[in-house]
Amino acid sequence: MNETATRPIGWRYLREDAYRQETVPEGTWPLAAIMHGDHGPSADPWPQLHSGHFPFDGSPTVESVLVNAAPEYERDNKFDLAFTGDVIFAACRSVEDPNVPLAKRSLDLYSGLVRLLQARGYPHLLRVWNTIENLNTDFRGLERYRHFCAGRHDALAAFRPDLTERYPAASALGTPQGGLAIYCLAARTPGIPVENPNQISAFHYPAEYGPRSPSFSRALIKQWDGGTDLFISGTASITGHETQHVGDFAAQVGLALDNVERLIETAEKTAHCPFAASPQRLFKAYIRHAKDFDSARDIVAKRLGDETQVIYLQADICRLDLLFEIEGILSA
Repeated sequence: MNETATRPIGWRYLREDAYRQETVPEGTWPLAAIMHGDHGPSADPWPQLHSGHFPFDGSPTVESVLVNAAPEYERDNKFDLAFTGDVIFAACRSVEDPNVPLAKRSLDLYSGLVRLLQARGYPHLLRVWNTIENLNTDFRGLERYRHFCAGRHDALAAFRPDLTERYPAASALGTPQGGLAIYCLAARTPGIPVENPNQISAFHYPAEYGPRSPSFSRALIKQWDGGTDLFISGTASITGHETQHVGDFAAQVGLALDNVERLIETAEKTAHCPFAASPQRLFKAYIRHAKDFDSARDIVAKRLGDETQVIYLQADICRLDLLFEIEGILSA
């Protein structure tokens, strides 16, 4: 993670035992940790969030987020915060409540989040991760994911109308429990949204996908003084706005990776940075069914190369006919 010597933030994927014993490189400090697998947080002061996703190889894994300036850690209105002069990390979880619909909890969390970020001086969302209990379950005739999208959309429309068509990169995955969790990275200055020329922007999806379109960009470029990062949103087997290769897992993985390549190519033209040759290529692959893990790992390794770090996690995906999704962080 030497990148933090020149850019304000960087990531490392570590097995849990390595994370517990980690000595961070000189000149860097922990900003946050995202836990994947069957383990709990430590007594450390930085935000630690359990994703609710479990690695297929059975080894608990941690995303260790480091920064090149000593951060401050606080709790503010249910949000765990860590921030430096350049960036802020915020995380919050809302437990399931049968008396409060998911759309309302999504609206409340996002409203609180954007107001908090504005008040703290970090109004520009770069990357947002959402985990949603029972993502694909029907509630009052509408999939829970679509209820979530409605609440998120209404919050951003009310408090950040300037974000219309300039949304952050994002992912929304399902978990068997854990309610609604949001964690994000924001900055004092904005990033540059990136769209895939082979896909309709999610925020322009037709009404068949719910009363409110998903509020995210396909990817986002963030240019720092010491380098540039590319945040790739959750990417699946979609052309235009339609799912492709229904029931064919290998073909879905192939098209998802094609879409990732298009995003990288578009980002390189926009930022004039060689993301395809990035020395730091970190991906998370989400797989609906455990039986498909070996196939996914083989296809992804052949396409992305052995030098690319990938965490494979079991998760529900935003459409029932989607079997695979992948996201990434690349640095140039």
